[in-house]
Formats: sequence, C-alpha cells, structure tokens
Amino acid sequence: MRKIAFMGLSVLLLVSCISKPKEEIEAMKTENKQVAEVTPQQSQQKNHRAVSIAESDFEMYRKNIVVKTMGDDYIVYEYSDVRIDKVAPLASRYCYETNPGKKAYLRDIYMHRNHKRRATFDCVDLASE
Repeated sequence: MRKIAFMGLSVLLLVSCISKPKEEIEAMKTENKQVAEVTPQQSQQKNHRAVSIAESDFEMYRKNIVVKTMGDDYIVYEYSDVRIDKVAPLASRYCYETNPGKKAYLRDIYMHRNHKRRATFDCVDLASE
C-alpha cells in the first residue's frame, strides 16, 4: 500500500512540475525573442569601412610575411600569425616567375629565435628528375 501511495505521489509531483501555465511559457518565449533580436544599426559599428577580402589578405601578407633570402632555385619566407598554406602560393608564384616549368616544394620549416617561423621552398621540376 505504501509503495502505491509513494508512486502516486511521485507521479502527481512530476505532472505538476511539467505543466506550466501558458502565461509563463509565453513570457519565456518573448524574453528569448527580445534577447535574440538585434537591429541592423546595432550590429554595425560606427565609422566602419567595408574592406574586401583581397584587401584584408594583402594587409595580412604585408604585415606578417617577409622574404628573408632568395636564390635561383629556392626562397625563404619568415612569417608569423599566418598558416603555411597561405605562404605556399607565394612561393609557387616566385618559382613560376623565376624558373618557368618548376614548382615550389617545401623543404623545411623551423622556429627562429624571435618566435617567427621560417619556411624554405625549393623550385624543382620533378618530372625531369
């Protein structure tokens, strides 16, 4: 008998906790909408000039990538805050312009003492070798 009364009481408590008045549910929905709604004027910053992706990439390259040494068949870049896959197209372009038909291959990457990375690319034509 106690088990049945205990189960009945627990079911009653569970049902009363789950069912909320419609007013509370509507109030919760409107609070969430008010937090989520942002006007376009609020999302834009004052005096913000739109910058194209190409301009921002150029600025990133100019500030963070430096050519340290160049040769006929290699180039060394020093870079920081840039991934190596952003440096590789520059090396590929260099090899294409200096040695037509050759491609840039990454020889090594190491950390320099100023906490910047240096990547050495070789200009090689693997088809002829």
